[in-house]
Amino acid sequence: MSKGKVVFISAFHDYRTAKRASIHQIAGALARGGYDVSFLSTRFSRLSWSKGDSRLFLWDRANRIETVDGIQCYLWRTPLHPFATGNKIADRMMAPLFQLYARLPDLHVDAMLAEADHVVVEASVAAILLRRIHHLNPCARIIYYATDRLETVGAHPFVQQQLERDAKLVHHVSMRSWLMAPDFHWADRLTRIGFGIDPEDFEAVGSTPYPAGQRTAVSVGSMLFDEGFFRHAAAAFPDVMFHVIGCGRRFDAPSNVIIHDEMPFRDTLPYIAHATIGVAPYLQAPGVEYLAETSLKLAQFEYLGRPAVCPDFATGDVRSRYGYRPDDAGSIEEAVSGALAAAGSVSPVIFPKWAEIGERLLYPEHYPDTAPA
Repeated sequence: MSKGKVVFISAFHDYRTAKRASIHQIAGALARGGYDVSFLSTRFSRLSWSKGDSRLFLWDRANRIETVDGIQCYLWRTPLHPFATGNKIADRMMAPLFQLYARLPDLHVDAMLAEADHVVVEASVAAILLRRIHHLNPCARIIYYATDRLETVGAHPFVQQQLERDAKLVHHVSMRSWLMAPDFHWADRLTRIGFGIDPEDFEAVGSTPYPAGQRTAVSVGSMLFDEGFFRHAAAAFPDVMFHVIGCGRRFDAPSNVIIHDEMPFRDTLPYIAHATIGVAPYLQAPGVEYLAETSLKLAQFEYLGRPAVCPDFATGDVRSRYGYRPDDAGSIEEAVSGALAAAGSVSPVIFPKWAEIGERLLYPEHYPDTAPA
């Protein structure tokens, strides 16, 4: 018997893509734990081709339900979708299109939302659907999953404005860092759930993909990716091979930088587990300090006992992270040197399993430590 129906809504991710963010991990864990889980992926249209969207391989599978790992997946493809232009005048002209998009008809979307017990709305354009969710299903528990700050990821101002207008419809906000709390002055329903790691994912990662004796550094992911870091670091450390996985683009760099296409989560694990050090090359962005507590790649490096190099705004109070100032060649060299020297001496960190994080997301009232201190 199902524990309940949970719908996840994302404007960036589809459950079937190779990349694995926390929303994928939680959805998978809840499905394995007995919940009836659906994953609705939005903001996908012909415009997605110009952006190199990671979901393009699903183009012909859009607008129909497909079950993967026991999860009902639905990629909502529309003729066009609204977006942030980065220009104040153009953004003002774009705002009414967000309102129109939120009302576009789709029978599968509406049926999915109408039947849910919980609707988890990832921090993104998906927030404009709150009113639609409530209209279709007034009894559903709507959870805003604050994986990122809207300003940091460059969301259109309308999204934040609509989120504030519809704040009363949100049962609770689930954050990964209390540093994000000031964004929710409108809510007294703030919770923090943290990260999960499933040890079984790392029990059979396989042999090293690196040559014997080779010092290596690995970066996985595309969020706020700073290619300039690798130009500085690779030139300063020609004996270190820098592996960049799934950054979403090609760029000019020294020959000791190897760029890999996006790959399935499990395929990345040998690269991470056998690397000498990890790298989280984030660009500076508004309010980006929360990444010190929300970066999944940094958490994975901690779990595996790997020293990590990252911008100084993302080091937090983690001693195994070596911070640098973006675009400062001297500080980048110092950070990489410090991490390399620490290799082999970092103790692994234990995290809760994703199944527990999923329960904390749905029912934070059962976990007193999710509440503000």
